[in-house]
This record gives sequence, structure tokens and C-alpha cells, in this order.
Amino acid sequence: MAVFGTIPTAQSANNTHDGSVYDFVYVTEWGATDVGVSVSRWRIAENQFFLTGEFNASGLVQLMADFSGHVNIKAIRDDKSWQGQQLVIASTWGSQTSVAETTWSHDGRIATTKTEPTPDLEEVYPIDAAMLRGVTDPFSAMMTMLNRLDAGKSCSGIFQIYDGRRRAELSFSDLGIVELDPDRAFAFGGKTQLCGMVSLPLGGHRRKSRFTSRSSNSNKTRAYIARLAPGLLVPVRIEVDLFFGQIVTRLDMKRSRF
Repeated sequence: MAVFGTIPTAQSANNTHDGSVYDFVYVTEWGATDVGVSVSRWRIAENQFFLTGEFNASGLVQLMADFSGHVNIKAIRDDKSWQGQQLVIASTWGSQTSVAETTWSHDGRIATTKTEPTPDLEEVYPIDAAMLRGVTDPFSAMMTMLNRLDAGKSCSGIFQIYDGRRRAELSFSDLGIVELDPDRAFAFGGKTQLCGMVSLPLGGHRRKSRFTSRSSNSNKTRAYIARLAPGLLVPVRIEVDLFFGQIVTRLDMKRSRF
């Protein structure tokens, strides 16, 4: 999920009457091995934003597991937070395709989802109706956290999130200021805010998976956030420590446009 939304040589954003348009390209690697590339377009206005994004496996990973994912979202500003209104998540793994379409009630309090195929409850934990109340999508949660940072506040906070397939509690913790060295020719270098991220699974996750953890270790996933322009805070690097090593996703500064 994070790969899709983690926001084509840097140029000014394309400003329209519907808001500012940003194009972000992220490269994901496991050590020196290519994992995939995600491309997203954000259109952000004062009280709403739209996101379209896709992720495609690359290199050796593509040969082992031909995976691609797509996301479309519309969200609105609700007081000082962002609230999802429509979310479509689709993925293709070889010949298998999965789609989840989620809408929220007018007041943003209740989520309703149509999925194809339907979840196999022998493989995943169930999500009951009560768990779909008072939730937002992961991208709106991230946007709310970035807005807080932009206002001079800490990134610390807790969000109840739902992506159409999985229900979780997403928390951020403030890990201080870090100076990043560009370890790739396209990578960002400079001052960043480091935020720990924990996604506590509550439903929809697989019953048997080495990727699912209920650990509260806030250092396992880390987002480095930088100010790329006035009012524009963006994750420029995300690190995830897994049982087989570290996955790093970097913003491609040469191909992104903001």
C-alpha cells in the first residue's frame, strides 16, 4: 500500500483551477536488487485531493513474481484532517486479479466495500461492520500527518485506517531530525524529519504470514520526510526491516515533478 502512494528533473508543479498537480516516481530496492517502481499523480486543492498511482515489479522480482498494483482515490478535508471518499485498489499477481472498491458515507463515518474476489475467511481474518466505522484510508492518514508537520507539530499520531481489504491501526512516532546523504544518483540529500510507522493489523490480514507482525517496534518502518517546496512535505525515503533484510523506497528526484 505504501508503495503506491509514496508520492516525472524537478520542475514547478502544474497549477490548475482544480489545484496543484504533482508527479512522483519512487524506486524500491532490496539491497542492490530492483524490486519495483511506483508512479503516482496527485492533484491537491484546498479542500480535496485526487490520487492515481501504480506499482510494477521490476528486475529479478518481476521474473519471480509478475506483480502490479493500481490505486485511485478521492478525499476531502474534514476540519484539520483528510477523509477518504472513494478508493479503488487493484492488483494483479500472474493471472490472478483482485479489486476492492470502497466508498464512504456522506459524513465520512461508514465505509462500504465491493470486492472481487470475496475474501477467503479460511486465509484471512474477518472484518465486521463495527470495524468499518470511523476509519479513513491510508493515504488520507498520511496527508493529515504531513499537514501537521507543515504546521510545525510532531508527526506523532494514531489513525484508524482501511484500504478495502485490510483494517489496521496506523501510528506515527517522532524520531527526530536526520541529515540524509544521497546514496543513489537520483536520491534526495539534505535535512529530513524521521518518523517511525507501525501498522497494527486488526482484520483482513492473512492468518499465516511472516510479513504480518503485531510488534510495536516503531523503528521497523521509517519514513524520511523533506520539504521540497513551500507547503510541500514529501516522504523521500522509506525503510522497512523484514525478516529477509531491508527494503528501501527512494523518491527519484530526477524523474519526479513538483
